[in-house]
Amino acid sequence: MIRHIPKSEFPEFVAALWGKQGWQTTVTEKSGKSFVALQRDGAEGLIWTKPGTGDAVSGQELQQFVGICKKFGVNEGAVVTPGTFSEDAEKLGSQAGVQLVDGEKLRTIVEARELHDLVERFADGGGDESDSDEDGFSLPISIPESVPLPDEVPRKAGAVVFVAILAIVAATVVAPMILGTGGTVQTDGGWNVTANSTAPSNATGALEVRWNAKRVSKLNPKSGDDGVYKLTDGKKFLLVSMNVTNAGSDSLGLRPQAFALRSNGTLHGYQPLKNTTGFQPSVLDGGESTSVWFVFSIDADAPNATIVTTGRLRRDHVRTQFSHDETLTVET
Repeated sequence: MIRHIPKSEFPEFVAALWGKQGWQTTVTEKSGKSFVALQRDGAEGLIWTKPGTGDAVSGQELQQFVGICKKFGVNEGAVVTPGTFSEDAEKLGSQAGVQLVDGEKLRTIVEARELHDLVERFADGGGDESDSDEDGFSLPISIPESVPLPDEVPRKAGAVVFVAILAIVAATVVAPMILGTGGTVQTDGGWNVTANSTAPSNATGALEVRWNAKRVSKLNPKSGDDGVYKLTDGKKFLLVSMNVTNAGSDSLGLRPQAFALRSNGTLHGYQPLKNTTGFQPSVLDGGESTSVWFVFSIDADAPNATIVTTGRLRRDHVRTQFSHDETLTVET
């Protein structure tokens, strides 16, 4: 039904959807593109609304939006489309800290908030009513942000413009069966870290993940001071190493977005680092293994943290079995 919304109405539909969360929205056009400016309680953001054309939003198109955000000093940006994003666009969005909302996520939001009437109204070309909703539904979820180098200006803290809407996506996906805890690590500083092995009911693929983790105050994946990544006060890194094996017969795509960390009731995405990564997207053939590392940024006083899989693996019908391996080196 979302795909039936006329292209001319799609920006207004997106504005109405965020208006349901109590955001003040303004639809504007620049350089032939439609944007929704957001503001609430001092937080601001910009959404590029990209009506579906049959083609995935490309990395080049997303690069243009990143340039617009930089030009106008936008700290929180998102691209919303009823279609899909190319692999290059997804990679760039992760690196640039731009949220990507595709048709599947939009449908999840509509289902979660029972906003079918809103979709129908815009699909019928009647979407000119006010849609502000001060009682917006909100759940806690962290949005990954690029970690600045020491000589960079950090991104604006606390302006999590897209939390309320995007949290619905994370909160309403049907949870897989939890098979048990795949081991425990007691880190320096008192974190109790575990990993949840899971299996969707329709699992057709399988991953076996050996993992280990440690708490660190800074990262130095490259030699020299220019490669040191530091955090603000009250935060620490959890550095995770994994050896991932495709235990099935069919090839499986593997991306860092397939894993997350739950701590203090918040779901944290992995922390992208500028100009370096320990987890390149790849395809594993049956029986093939790869070793990766990545980091999460969480509260220093958090008592517990659990590594979990995200909807990406569930949508691919992948069973994931974690097992802690204390012999696995935890280094960048």
